[in-house]
Amino acid sequence: MRIAFFTDTYKPQINGVVRSIDLFARELRKRHSVYMLSPSKTGDKFSYGFSSIEFRNYPGYRIALPHSIVYDNLFSKVRFDIVHVHSPFTTGLAGIMFARRRKIPVVGTFHTLFPEYLHYLVTSRRLMEVKWIKSYLKKMSWSYLRSFYNKCNAVIAPTREIKRVLEKNGIRNVHVLPTGIETAAKSYDRNVKKKFGLARKIILHVGRVTEEKNIGQIMSMLTSVLAKGDAALVVASDGPYRKALEQKALELGIAENVIFTGYLKEEELQGFYHAADVFVMASETETQGIVLLEAAFAGLPCVVMEAPVVGDFVRENKIGSVATKKTFAPAVAKYLRNRTRLSTSAIKKKYDIKTSAEKLESLYAEVLKR
Repeated sequence: MRIAFFTDTYKPQINGVVRSIDLFARELRKRHSVYMLSPSKTGDKFSYGFSSIEFRNYPGYRIALPHSIVYDNLFSKVRFDIVHVHSPFTTGLAGIMFARRRKIPVVGTFHTLFPEYLHYLVTSRRLMEVKWIKSYLKKMSWSYLRSFYNKCNAVIAPTREIKRVLEKNGIRNVHVLPTGIETAAKSYDRNVKKKFGLARKIILHVGRVTEEKNIGQIMSMLTSVLAKGDAALVVASDGPYRKALEQKALELGIAENVIFTGYLKEEELQGFYHAADVFVMASETETQGIVLLEAAFAGLPCVVMEAPVVGDFVRENKIGSVATKKTFAPAVAKYLRNRTRLSTSAIKKKYDIKTSAEKLESLYAEVLKR
């Protein structure tokens, strides 16, 4: 098959959506041709970067101007079998228009709970604190998402909980298909602790440093644990909320024990997964949480706050503890004492990217047949 991926977010951005898209593309390319269309001019083979402008409210993100595919005869010599849209904005809309012109089916993946990210569009906190305004904006955003995804022949939700949310908001033809992960043994940096001057135990958080990840809440909950000085919270990423969190660490008196690494090379990140003692997450807006998979694959136990997706994932796969504000610190402390390592065989078998890609191929075939 010739498959066209349309996405508003792609490399060099670093996030779970890019990770998911890239994993599927790499696996599908073993058997099919996958073209990537995005605002990113990566220079990769079969990758096309649209003109774009900066989205100032969210540093690092760009808004594509995909006029070349909408109005010009781009890819006129390539006969695509299917279009797969990974976001509902300008590039995703271009994908749907492209598919209609070519009379080919469209599959859409729901990667992000965009109604929970409205603060990036409406930056006034005072406005967003007015309940009826926030409620109205959420209602309008779901109206748009319903209109967009119901133009697709099939919609992918990464978890059963997200499928339930989509169907509750009127989105049809939803199929559950989690992103898998590469299960082959990966090389990793065995010296990351030394590189970052860490002789202590490690509490690890991986994910873009944004407000909705609730890293500040993690810091507050773990203040008593971190104040002892025998463990450090390592925030292995970067993002627009970093300065605010560095200030918060100073105010809590734990700045020496909160380490912001910035963006890491893949081998360094894998090194932290293997060197850490416990993985933590408090986000309430995840649609699947690939970082939880990566942590579990390294045998790292996870402590997460109760939330529909991540809580269900941890319980279902028995990879750690689902906590409340009161039980979060004790759960982390327990894993720091015991240095528990998980058995990884069952979860590797369940979430192998090869299996996920085969299920995606089957969905493509079903849509084409219909």
